[in-house]
Amino acid sequence: MEKARKLKDENKKRQHRLLDGAGSVDVVKTGSIDALVSIDKEDITVYTEKIAGEVYRILIEKMHEGAVTLNEEGTILYCNSYFAGMVNEPLQKVIGTKLKTYMDHASMTSFMELFNQGHDASSQSEVYLMTKEGRKMPVLLSANTLTLNKNIILSIILTDLTIQNKNQKELKYRAEQLEQKNVELENVNKDLTTFTYISSHDLQEPVRKILNFGSIITKEEGGRLSDTGKEYFRRLMEAAKRMQGLIEDLATYSLAKHAERNFEKIDLTTLVDEVKKDLDEVIQEKHATLETTFLGTANIIPFQFRQLVHNLILNSLKFSKQETAPVIRMTSEIVAGSQLNQKKLSSQIDYYHITYTDNGIGFEPKYNELIFEVLQRLHSREEYKGTGMGLAICKRIIENHNGIITATGELNVGARFDIYIPAL
Repeated sequence: MEKARKLKDENKKRQHRLLDGAGSVDVVKTGSIDALVSIDKEDITVYTEKIAGEVYRILIEKMHEGAVTLNEEGTILYCNSYFAGMVNEPLQKVIGTKLKTYMDHASMTSFMELFNQGHDASSQSEVYLMTKEGRKMPVLLSANTLTLNKNIILSIILTDLTIQNKNQKELKYRAEQLEQKNVELENVNKDLTTFTYISSHDLQEPVRKILNFGSIITKEEGGRLSDTGKEYFRRLMEAAKRMQGLIEDLATYSLAKHAERNFEKIDLTTLVDEVKKDLDEVIQEKHATLETTFLGTANIIPFQFRQLVHNLILNSLKFSKQETAPVIRMTSEIVAGSQLNQKKLSSQIDYYHITYTDNGIGFEPKYNELIFEVLQRLHSREEYKGTGMGLAICKRIIENHNGIITATGELNVGARFDIYIPAL
């Protein structure tokens, strides 16, 4: 019985609290109170309409946009300091004037249409304000209708577009500059195409004649030449051969950039085997060993990738150690771009990673990037023949495949090339 009595008393107390709470809600609804007080163990908080209004006023004043309220006649009832600064007039002088007095004449029609539409629905328009000094300021004018104490008020926000328009002009200028550069680049490409044709035909022909006639003279008239004359002819023939090789490599380099890019799914093991057959004679001469592990199928430009493999193998054979048989290894794997620390590669796709290594003379790490430069040689022509174009062509071919090729070397140990191209 005692427990039932206590529960009944507790229930009455809760009913009184609910009635008190309901009364408070009714008072709030009718607007009959000036403040609400929240009390907890550590703090007392007072909420008033004045505080809320003060916060709102501060918010409007701190805006980096002009804020204006108009009555139905277009008279400014209130504006913030930012708008007064936009028209460069004292705040007190602005209030009570017509907003249209600050509009540029050319924007008056647009402003009046927006003013009339703003009483029916939210609207926006770009217009020009006229400052005190007569300077035009482009602004985005946004209008919304408010009802305050049964009066219709138009609330307007004005956003300064000066910086935005300046940026747009700068972007337009940049776009025009870019277009001009593209035109210039097209002209350069045309010149390169012309050069490619000339180097492939017109320049090659006189070099071939020098080699042909030089060979005939050496065979048929060699007995009449002095030892000095024979040496001159030997140097002549070597120089002509170097010129021929350089012209061919420059043409290959140019064509690698401008040739049509037809990608095909090709088995790389088969492709490497074909290159090995082409180079069989020099491979046998050097007693070289070529090992390939899981090269698989890749989406490539066949003739360009064949040129790449050809150049890499020739490079390894050329720069092999005199008393050590060359050993060349090629392996491949699929790697996620997100796992690669390469700025030029996308983190959103997978890449076909080909690793190429040899046990040749290698090179110092400081030349890791330099060896890909056009006509770059790390050794004298007397030590190793060549034009210095082989690896530059390799780099361009991989760029055509939207990938990258990197090199690392260690002197007297060997070289390593890492190739990354998008996977299938």
